[in-house]
Amino acid sequence: MALQADVFNRCLQEAATAAKPALERCMDHAVAALQVAETQSMKVVERDELAQAWRELLRLRTGWCTQYPVDLLAAFNRPALVVAQGAAPAARAPALAGADMFSLVDDTEVEEGIESSRLLQQVLPVVEQVLAELDGLMSSAQGLVNVSPEFNPVRPEVYTQTLRALLASAPVAPAIQALWIKHLAEPLGRELKRVYERLINMLELAQVQAASYRVLQTPASTNKKTGRTAGRAAPGTGSGQPDGEGDEDMADGGPVGYVSDEPLARTPSQYADLSNYEVKDALFQDFLFRGGSNANHGLAPSYYATIEEELIALKASSDSAHAALQPQPHPGDDDTDDPDHGYHGTRSDPRRPTLPATDAWDEPKAWEEGPGGPSRIVDVLSQLSSQVWGVYGRARERALVRTQLKKDATRVGQVLGMEVVKKLVNQVAQDPRLLMPVREAIVALEPSLLRLAMVDPRFFSEESHPGRRLMERVAQRSFKYNDEHSPQFDIFFHSVTEAFNALNAQEIEDAQPFGAALTELQNLWDEQDQHEQSQRSHIRQAMQFAEERQAQADQIAFDMSLRADLEGVPGVVLDFLFGPWALVMAHARLTDTARQIDPQGYGSLVTDLLWSVKREATLKRPGKLITMIPGLLGKLHTGLASLGLDPRETEAFFSAVEKLHRPVLRLRRVRSQRDAAESDYAQLEVAPAETESPDFSDILPATPEQRKAKAAGQPWLGPQELDNAGFEDTLPSGPAELSATPDDEDSSAAPVDGEAPPASSGDDEKHKAEELLMGLREGSWVDLYSKRSWLRAQLIWASNRGTLFMFVSHGGQPHSMTKRSCIRLIKDRLLRPVETHGVVAHALDNLVRESAPVVAEGSAA
Repeated sequence: MALQADVFNRCLQEAATAAKPALERCMDHAVAALQVAETQSMKVVERDELAQAWRELLRLRTGWCTQYPVDLLAAFNRPALVVAQGAAPAARAPALAGADMFSLVDDTEVEEGIESSRLLQQVLPVVEQVLAELDGLMSSAQGLVNVSPEFNPVRPEVYTQTLRALLASAPVAPAIQALWIKHLAEPLGRELKRVYERLINMLELAQVQAASYRVLQTPASTNKKTGRTAGRAAPGTGSGQPDGEGDEDMADGGPVGYVSDEPLARTPSQYADLSNYEVKDALFQDFLFRGGSNANHGLAPSYYATIEEELIALKASSDSAHAALQPQPHPGDDDTDDPDHGYHGTRSDPRRPTLPATDAWDEPKAWEEGPGGPSRIVDVLSQLSSQVWGVYGRARERALVRTQLKKDATRVGQVLGMEVVKKLVNQVAQDPRLLMPVREAIVALEPSLLRLAMVDPRFFSEESHPGRRLMERVAQRSFKYNDEHSPQFDIFFHSVTEAFNALNAQEIEDAQPFGAALTELQNLWDEQDQHEQSQRSHIRQAMQFAEERQAQADQIAFDMSLRADLEGVPGVVLDFLFGPWALVMAHARLTDTARQIDPQGYGSLVTDLLWSVKREATLKRPGKLITMIPGLLGKLHTGLASLGLDPRETEAFFSAVEKLHRPVLRLRRVRSQRDAAESDYAQLEVAPAETESPDFSDILPATPEQRKAKAAGQPWLGPQELDNAGFEDTLPSGPAELSATPDDEDSSAAPVDGEAPPASSGDDEKHKAEELLMGLREGSWVDLYSKRSWLRAQLIWASNRGTLFMFVSHGGQPHSMTKRSCIRLIKDRLLRPVETHGVVAHALDNLVRESAPVVAEGSAA
């Protein structure tokens, strides 16, 4: 025993020592990945975040790689001391499963817990095989008879939680920490696998024998039967086998055949007693977190006896008795007692205005209420519409399938896999982001998912598995709709019900039926979206063209500001050149197919225009100006017309140019009049306006500030472009500044002398609204109030500088807004982001928190 204790301590030291080079390699990998992502990003905000993330990693690399092994060794030794003293693991506080309990926990703790859980989920699939072997060896090295994964000090949870604590100590924004976790997870899994393989080698060289799970020898009677595949419950029968077959197997202690790694005719050499297991039992934890090293063990006779009792009682019960078990609906729900009422069993009052499904400002309330008010609870006990879901609309029929499959199970993994499916369905069905019919659809699909768990017990752990992808894709598609009573949603939901009902009627021997159903649905949705996608692409290209045109115009204006002939040029002329005319030149370059250096000669016109507005120069050569004016003005008007600029926006410029040209024109008229007078005896009268010198006091030379070209805050759009882009709530984005909003006027108020300006609630709201807006990414869904109705719209484009945003609602209707307009709508709660992160992943996160393994007191949080 002393020798094993010495080996155990050496393993802890080796695990901590190996953490330093492992973390160095992880951080090097993350830095390289972040740098690649930075070069590929098209958005300035994203590039800035990615650049800050890898630079901070490089800065913190040395300190973290030194501190990480120290923190790990401290975390390893805490649970080791408890085990050495023979103490049982301390009970853990109940997991916070409901949204109503989030208020009892600090928001930061919840976020850190979720991030740690996600990091752990990405690491576990890489190490689960070697970890199962290491758990047995480490348990034995600690003197434990049975495998206790929760007592393994070097389990992945300790590594990820210690690393998460290290990341949280950095003074950076949460978005930067999220980027670190995203790019550190993959290399961390690989490094942990190497460490675990090294520890296994050390323990095996020390001749440590692995501990085993609590198992019993299989009774001889179970060897009488050869295997067959797990039974399937036919719709409406509640049984998956011919009459009498299930009872015959039960008499022999349970069926023995199951498609697994072992041959079909081979009887399991060990079996586990699951007759009284709980969700937090070590067997369930080992299966959920690591895949279950005991998954291929058989099942004890006591388990089959318990299931047989449940099946007999269930067959004897009535639908009404089973329906009485489901949660009661909220007061005011219509016809909830009738499961065949309409599609969904619950209808909102048509007189009540429909609200968006997600409210980012009243999150706790929003998570309890869906569109139109409180929504009733949906879970595996719920009665659904038999008109829509057939026999599986009845909770009793689904329960019969579930119980019969449990009776047909031959391995521990099958039973635990079905338990996970049941709980996963419950979690998804209670996700308030989903419309009620979608939640019910997931519940109705439970029979097929249970049958899938019989042949692939851990399908839920693979993101790419067709069974999991089907649930996720249906949920994500449903985010396109925010009204379950709309004709568009009815078309979507009809296709889902057809696919799910077809799956429930099939034999499930592998994942192929789920893949086929997903492919069929996706093809149908792609066909429906074809016209809308084409329209989106056209609008998006137009906006991208406007952004590129503005970028080129800014560069052209900057180049013009460096010219040497700007001295004495009036400010109104430079404003025109740096603004509208730079856009004209950029537009000509982008639309020119001949790749000319100066398309249409708009660039060479600048030199003539600058000379023509200098009075001293033109008065010396009036003939040149008189000859130049017709062509100059004609080309100016032609260029502005090609841009589609409203003539009213350049009235001030042309008035100033006409006044600047007037002295030369007056000289010409005076000379003409003099020539006429000398050739005739009659004296011509000269109009007073022609003899007076024009007043140039309102046309001042450009100031040093005006001679500096400034980049536009947002892309310029012509009237037609504004209309096509759906700028309904904003002002035209011409050279004139947008008018100030009331918030801007309030914020400009001068503070009292000697006092700092008070931090108003309006400023806080504006800051929060801006943060929320900047958090949106292309593809994000929002609820937008437009024309007296709530629309579900998707962000399809945002300018690189984050000043213009384009959303598209159903039918391809565009809604474009400036940043200022978006912030105003967010503050008024007329634009609300919809949370659309992975539905299945979110449900698994909740399940992981509920089923988290107990840890020893004082272990790493």
